[in-house]
Amino acid sequence: CENLLRLPSLEEWAVACGFDEVSNERFIPTEADEKIRPAGAETMFEEQNPHMFVGNGLATHAGPGRGRGRAKKPAPTTLGDFYDDSTERFPSLLVDDESAEEDEETVPNENDMRSSSRRTREDSSSSSSLLQKQHKTPQEPINRGTPLDFLEMMYTAKEAKQRMVQCNMRLVVSIARKYSNVGVNLQDLVQEGSLGLTRAAEKFEPSKGFKFSTYASWWIQQAVFRSIAYHSRTIRLPVHVHNLLNRVRRVRMTLEQDLGRSPTNEEIAEQLDMSTSKFNKMLRLTRRSISLEMPKYQSNPKDLGHESEDLLGDTIDAAAVVQDESSPEKRVDRRLFHEDLREMLEILEDDERKVICARYGLSDGLTRTVTAVAAQMKESKAWVRSQECRALRKLRRPWYEKRLKEHQNSLTN
Repeated sequence: CENLLRLPSLEEWAVACGFDEVSNERFIPTEADEKIRPAGAETMFEEQNPHMFVGNGLATHAGPGRGRGRAKKPAPTTLGDFYDDSTERFPSLLVDDESAEEDEETVPNENDMRSSSRRTREDSSSSSSLLQKQHKTPQEPINRGTPLDFLEMMYTAKEAKQRMVQCNMRLVVSIARKYSNVGVNLQDLVQEGSLGLTRAAEKFEPSKGFKFSTYASWWIQQAVFRSIAYHSRTIRLPVHVHNLLNRVRRVRMTLEQDLGRSPTNEEIAEQLDMSTSKFNKMLRLTRRSISLEMPKYQSNPKDLGHESEDLLGDTIDAAAVVQDESSPEKRVDRRLFHEDLREMLEILEDDERKVICARYGLSDGLTRTVTAVAAQMKESKAWVRSQECRALRKLRRPWYEKRLKEHQNSLTN
């Protein structure tokens, strides 16, 4: 392409690949034959906007990828010799073909079911028989023949790739089901995994001695992980940060099982070989965004099983926020109120303090129902109610009530 400054014709392509023999039939390609070209070949010679980014630099900058100074290697103009050594590496294939031929000669008359199965077996082995017809001895290269042979080989290879992808779609579904509850739809994960399977079918080398499923599972997982990293959040995170969050999640679950409680940030950072300040910064920068259009309650207390009609944005008073931000006195009063509130909570036990903070949103500002708190703390609803009643009984002291009343008057006036 670079030498011709245009797309080569199919005949020129076949000659460059070694299929330069002259045929009695005239080679006239059709529109369907043009589909064997690689994807994106039509836009190869279109002029690009010099102000658009391609890769990691502008379209006019030289050098692929990150290294702007690296020289691009010239593309090969001819294809070397390729030999079919499958019979030497896998002698059992040759034995199976000979036994199949003997069975066909010894059993000429069979019922319709066996004849249809024989035809199916012949169709499945058409790709290997085509390569064997093109050369008489294994020492001759397989990329020899006429342009028609080149076209037939490309069609056979395309059908083989398509069948390999279709026969391994169950592997894609099984891998995608493991990550169906991470914020991306299962159908989208299967679609992204099928792209990884297609890439694995293109790059698979059976001469390495590994199964195709072992090799393809890596490509499928990479495609699924990349889809989750790109589409599971409103603000996309880099792939390595998303992998780090998955590692943090696994470490937290392991520590919860070992310690019998929720681990602290210091314990998680120690397991990750990371400083506590860096770990806290990573958690602060990777917090999920909350939509103001989401319902206030996922399960409406007045109508169980249905979401509430009130939205989260309806509970925020924009005028109060502007007033608090514009008034230094209000900010000081609010900070003093939080300090007194933390001092009051110190008289409570750990379980009581956790229930009160989760129930009334003292930590994140989101109130929760008894059912939600019980599910979060993995306890029964009766236990949550008892801890809440015990904590409220301790907080109902006259001096506490007087201090809270003063803060209420200063914040409302």
